[in-house]
Amino acid sequence: MASQAFCLRDVGASLLILGLSLASVTIAKADEPVSPPNSPGRFLPPFPQVRPRRPPTPEELEIIKERQREREAEYAARPKPAPLTGIVPGEVVGDAFGSSAYLIENAWYEIVNGKDVRVYAGAMRFDRSSQVEYDPLTVHGFVVIEIGRPGEPGFRGEQLYTPTAVGSLRIIAAKGNILTLQSRQGNKFSLNVQTEELTPLR
Repeated sequence: MASQAFCLRDVGASLLILGLSLASVTIAKADEPVSPPNSPGRFLPPFPQVRPRRPPTPEELEIIKERQREREAEYAARPKPAPLTGIVPGEVVGDAFGSSAYLIENAWYEIVNGKDVRVYAGAMRFDRSSQVEYDPLTVHGFVVIEIGRPGEPGFRGEQLYTPTAVGSLRIIAAKGNILTLQSRQGNKFSLNVQTEELTPLR
């Protein structure tokens, strides 16, 4: 009997200690949201208060402008790639005349006496006024010589056609200002870029 009383006394003491421990635990209020255990919000700090940005002061504006000027000067000082010269494939030239009415086989670029000189070789695809289509094998070939840049003062352009319908022209060689061209039918021509003369070769 004494042992039972001793055990009951030990159990009572344990319950008393447990009750005091639970009383010291702070219980969350019902109106406060409780994040689930795996909620990201449990591990993130509260968002900082974002204040409206004030406009920059005149001194700060001047610093921003100075940095912009420095970036522009640095970009201007970078070495520029050399201009594309020599014989250029038609795919690179693209639609040089802004119209699909022209077939441009290839071109030749050079700087002569400080001016840009471009020669385009090819033929007409079709006549826009009559809507007549041309066969590149039997059409008159042409070259277009442009000196200077389009839209700038002193710009000049000249268009020369082959005397007979020998097909579209292609530049096959260049030596100085003398270009050699060949038609789709195999006829060869010499073009003097300086005198703007297109001469058949035998």
